[in-house]
Amino acid sequence: MESMSEKIVVGFNGTESSTAAVRWAADEAEVQHAVLRIVCCFEIQPITAEAALGFGAGVAYDAARSTAETNAEAIRGSIGASHPDVMLTVDVVPGPAATALLEGLDHDDLVVAGASSHAAAAAFWMGTTPRHLVHHSPCPVVVVRGSAGRGAPDRVVVGVDGSPASAKALRWAGEEADRHGVELVIVHAWDYPYERAEIGSAQASDLTKIGAACTLDRAVEAARGRCAAVVTPALVEGSPVTALLDTARDGDILVVGSRGRGALRSRFFGSTANSVLDAAAVPVVIIRADPDESEAAPLDAEPALASV
Repeated sequence: MESMSEKIVVGFNGTESSTAAVRWAADEAEVQHAVLRIVCCFEIQPITAEAALGFGAGVAYDAARSTAETNAEAIRGSIGASHPDVMLTVDVVPGPAATALLEGLDHDDLVVAGASSHAAAAAFWMGTTPRHLVHHSPCPVVVVRGSAGRGAPDRVVVGVDGSPASAKALRWAGEEADRHGVELVIVHAWDYPYERAEIGSAQASDLTKIGAACTLDRAVEAARGRCAAVVTPALVEGSPVTALLDTARDGDILVVGSRGRGALRSRFFGSTANSVLDAAAVPVVIIRADPDESEAAPLDAEPALASV
């Protein structure tokens, strides 16, 4: 049975990227028949003693709140007009956006955030709202970069590696493809890490590729057994990040499973999910494994060949 989001939560602050995120979220809420909650946050930046004496903290608070309320009314009118059938709530909330967006989220929800339209922008990944959401949200996180988020996707592209996290991502991706009636592309990356000039390396490389093909075949079979979408396999030689980025094209949505590593470890060692978020020019959905799944054995009998 296809699962739907109970509610879709998205942040809005008047920027182009947050506008794109809201429109993506509204389109998705319409398809999923979900409640759409738009959160307009405002924060008071630290002020100097001189500024405090001249204007007072209350003036800065009122100005920030007024801007957020203006944004809220503008987006309420815009989305209300373009998506009249969507159940819509708009809240003005003081404090950091990351905290406000996480409040009240459940596993069956979806949270959406906009990001800079500049791929690989350090300002996007290091210490921003999307990063915080990916590490702490109990539900799938969608990161929409700039104008690339056009709502309904042309295709849904998902990476698999045989792990429980990628199996969960595959299920979500299949349901998303069915919701929109589009093609589901399943990507598995493989790589032979040794010099191919060595004796026996050609045979070992072939065996590695065969093992990868088996992993992909199992994922394709599972997807075809669960969803009605056209399923297309893509076995790509190279790193998982390169395989996913090279396969995705304008108009797609990219789905990646995350094994739920801690924020500190991910910061220093990175992951496929982090790298894809930094570089992708299409909306990216991060599906985190449940805590009891992240350390479980992969669904496949053989070790995963691509680390997602």
